[in-house]
Amino acid sequence: MNTPDERHPAAEGLLGSGYVVSMVRQDTTIEAHLGDDLICVTLPGTPCQVLIAFHPQAAERFSAMLNEQLRAFADRQDQDR
Repeated sequence: MNTPDERHPAAEGLLGSGYVVSMVRQDTTIEAHLGDDLICVTLPGTPCQVLIAFHPQAAERFSAMLNEQLRAFADRQDQDR
C-alpha cells in the first residue's frame, strides 16, 4: 500500500457497511484537541472524517491497549526474522 487511494484488504468488508473507515498510515494527519471534559481525536476517513471523543480514563485504556498491541506486533516481527 503505497498510495492514499489504495485500499487495505481489511477495509473491503466495511465499505458500504455504514462504518466510517480510516486507514492510519505513518504519514496520516492526526489532530487532537481538548474539549471541556473529553480528549477529541480527528482522523481522515471515508465517507467522512472520524471523530473519537475519549473520557480521560478511556483514553488511558485505549493508549494501554495500543501499546500492548504494538509490543505484540514487534514481538511477532522479531519471531519472523
